[in-house]
Amino acid sequence: MSTIPGNMSEVREEWLFDLLKTEEKFTEDEIESISREPVGEGIGQSGEFNRVEVISRSGKKTNYFLKLRAPLNGIHPVAMRYRMYEKEVRFYRELASQMNVRTPHIVHTDYDEAEERVVLLMEYMDGWSSPDQLTGASHQQTKSALKELTKISAPFWGKTEVVSWLPDFQTDFLRDTIEDMRACETVFFGRFGDDLSISREDFSRMVEAWPTILDKLSEGTLTFTHYDYRVENLFFSQDSSQVAVIDWQLIAAVRPSWDFAYLLGTNIETNERRKYEQEYIDLYLSELKEQNIDYSEGQLREDMKWTLLGISTIPVIGGANFDASNERSFKLFKTMAQRHFEMIADYDALSVI
Repeated sequence: MSTIPGNMSEVREEWLFDLLKTEEKFTEDEIESISREPVGEGIGQSGEFNRVEVISRSGKKTNYFLKLRAPLNGIHPVAMRYRMYEKEVRFYRELASQMNVRTPHIVHTDYDEAEERVVLLMEYMDGWSSPDQLTGASHQQTKSALKELTKISAPFWGKTEVVSWLPDFQTDFLRDTIEDMRACETVFFGRFGDDLSISREDFSRMVEAWPTILDKLSEGTLTFTHYDYRVENLFFSQDSSQVAVIDWQLIAAVRPSWDFAYLLGTNIETNERRKYEQEYIDLYLSELKEQNIDYSEGQLREDMKWTLLGISTIPVIGGANFDASNERSFKLFKTMAQRHFEMIADYDALSVI
């Protein structure tokens, strides 16, 4: 029997107390009480979330973030198929300390594959803020996010093999996106097709080209990719100059430009993105150069045609599997899809297939 709760109703205060009492701050100022409340409704479908409030004997309050598996009737089967829980736990255990990237402090993390359960208990990021993706990132937030992004990709640029378990698009479970895209095509387009800039014919042509797209995304230089680098997975300091990155479930080795294209293509209102796009490109390439990565604008734009197509898995598979009764999630996937396919059109990405 797994010691990891299957859902928030199974979480007991005694279990949380045993995990939290090992925190150094509670050795002298002991825990007086623990309470919880749901957070994050509609911000994502890949987990169940609670804010945990700890009050110590001095009266000081400390918040933590508790994350369990997604509800079984939601995106949980997708999370298991793509090893999302396993990858996030391994990231925090094996990689987070090696990267010059601000991530939440982890109190406890565990994964039980047989029972299909996962837990992450971590810093709540009090004093930091995460933008509403429907509104979109501000100009300053986007610039800060691009600077932080280069710290993720540069250390593993062209040498992702040092992380032996990091999948690429030749890995079996990522090749499954071929069948998943086909299976999700009708549901996704039925939900959002009338609001998209791509025709049904071109959308079907893209889905049929998925084996080629995956092959191209596996060619040449690969780099460590967060994969879901969107503003609701980023926390900003009060002046937006500093960034902390969460939600490492989808990490993979991919051709460069994936995270760059995803940030610009789904997190910024389209006209805003078009207005500042060249500035963002110049900043991104400049920051990479500071990290001793020589990446030309021509190569970036070539890579983006393929990464923009590949990124379609996120709005398509996610958009076909979320709980359609969740109004906020419906708006989120619709907005992401609209912005994404507008960027595909701007870059004429379909021309490569």
